[in-house]
Amino acid sequence: MSSDLDNFVGLSSALTGIPTDRLAPAIDQVGLPPIFLEFIRPRITPEVLNALLTQYATLAGDHVPPDQIAQAVLMNGSRPAVTQAAQAARSIMKLWLLGVWYQPYAAGSFKSTDSTVVSDQAYIQSWAWKIAQAHPMGYSEMFFGYWNSTPPSLEDYTGVAANTQQGASS
Repeated sequence: MSSDLDNFVGLSSALTGIPTDRLAPAIDQVGLPPIFLEFIRPRITPEVLNALLTQYATLAGDHVPPDQIAQAVLMNGSRPAVTQAAQAARSIMKLWLLGVWYQPYAAGSFKSTDSTVVSDQAYIQSWAWKIAQAHPMGYSEMFFGYWNSTPPSLEDYTGVAANTQQGASS
């Protein structure tokens, strides 16, 4: 039986497309998954969180592919779902990508207009920086002059194979 944390990481992986071993590596000095899970629990309510985690666990147990799990959580047929669970899932995606929690709906003392940087590490380690192959202003783990070298591939950062289809590039 999977724990809430395992299901949260699995759901997060399905929603973001980032492998679970990148979101929650075996050796994790930062430890964002448990921080994120405890942070969001009161903000989306335990009932909505439990429904999301149960939906994920059921679909994953039935060997549904991650992209179809994300579609089941986020969509209502061909239209975006407007349920609290779908709204919470979108905020979970933003949390991983930006390190900021955008309150999806009013819950208890939390207003739908609230947004919060969860922690300095959540911001520094947010996936938007890795995907952009960049770092936050004023913070870098790289050495002086690193910008003179070709950066590692996007696959090295995210673990997701590069798309071979033609399309826009930047």
